[in-house]
Amino acid sequence: MRNPKHITPGTRGQITIPKEIREKLEITANTRLKIYVEKSKIIIEPVSSLDLLFEDIEKDAKSKGYTEEDLNLEIEAARKHLIKGLYK
Repeated sequence: MRNPKHITPGTRGQITIPKEIREKLEITANTRLKIYVEKSKIIIEPVSSLDLLFEDIEKDAKSKGYTEEDLNLEIEAARKHLIKGLYK
């Protein structure tokens, strides 16, 4: 969709996503969104099921005292195991 809409943030920085964009992306009042900056752009996108899964894993790992390095090693081991199983 390359039909830019011009919007103005309210006094508290809030913006409204235009209706046609919400409808196209099926964004409802219950849709979780993530927002971040990429170079000079503001990116807003729906949170995927995979994002939610990783959030849960990260919370669980932190509560058990795992470091980021520990997690990366576990993820790499799981990835190798999955690939090995897929390509026997």
